[in-house]
Amino acid sequence: MDRRNIQVGDYMAVTSKLPNLVSSTTAIYNNTNCSEIMKTGNPKVEIFLITLLTCVFIFGTIFNSLAVWVFCFKMKKWTETRVFMMSLLFSDCCLLFTLPFRIYTTQHPWPLGDSWCNALLSVYFMNTYMGIAVITLISMDRYVAIKFPIKARTLRSPKKAALACGIIWLVYISIRLYLALGAKWRNGESCFRKDTVMPLKRALYFTVFGSCLPMVILIFCSTQIILTLKKKEKTSMNEEKDIKKSISIVKTNLAIFLFCFLPFSTGNIVRFVIESIGSDCSLIKLINDIYYAAQGLSDLNCCLDSICYYFVAKEFWEKASLFPRFKKQLIKDQTQESSI
Repeated sequence: MDRRNIQVGDYMAVTSKLPNLVSSTTAIYNNTNCSEIMKTGNPKVEIFLITLLTCVFIFGTIFNSLAVWVFCFKMKKWTETRVFMMSLLFSDCCLLFTLPFRIYTTQHPWPLGDSWCNALLSVYFMNTYMGIAVITLISMDRYVAIKFPIKARTLRSPKKAALACGIIWLVYISIRLYLALGAKWRNGESCFRKDTVMPLKRALYFTVFGSCLPMVILIFCSTQIILTLKKKEKTSMNEEKDIKKSISIVKTNLAIFLFCFLPFSTGNIVRFVIESIGSDCSLIKLINDIYYAAQGLSDLNCCLDSICYYFVAKEFWEKASLFPRFKKQLIKDQTQESSI
């Protein structure tokens, strides 16, 4: 009788654990199945990325090569503009270096191992957020120059601009080294692609503090610059024309920034939320594909930064004039840097 009671008790204990065992087994199966789904590519997104990134790499290389030639070999005087542009240029060149690898991995397995993948991911993401930070610094520098023209004489200097850029570079390099040494970033045979449905908190932190916060600062500074310039008294037709050009420059740079980085930031946040609440795998896959397309748009900034070179650094195109007979007309048409 006692033995029978023991057997019945064992049976009840086992059967009581069966639902948990089945549910955990099902969860493991679903996660495995979802991981396999995540590894499958989207042909439309792949074609879009290959086309876009190839164009970005070709034109970005051309534009940035010209910028390197002018800023490094033709310009002699160090100004705040030159310091910021040199930092932005270096960031763009580093990001361009990773694009051939990104293009290859769009349709092929990663062949170079974990170390190369982690190194390239560090370079890519560090320079993406570094570019955002430098553009924000340029906007803040303009804001100080326009809003506080008297204090700007003491607040602005090439050394202070170099110090600001140096601090940001040091912070981002330190963070990336910490992440590279303390975590494994890739899964399976992929690189530049997230194959799991686990939400990454570090991606959310970088998006909030590395993209969204600078975006708020940039919008504030740009808005204040535009309002200040509109209120400024015009003493002549030429000054009024210069102010209108300056407002157009600020609007253009803001529009470029939002076009490149707003979809990227939004996609990253939405992906984190969808993964955190445990949504259906097909929805996560769809959000991932949209995010990768938005990430490609953010890389387009490598080419569009040349507009910033053109408008912000008047002396850039003065020095870039290769043909003396066009130089007088070229200088005549440039926007006065002092007005922005």
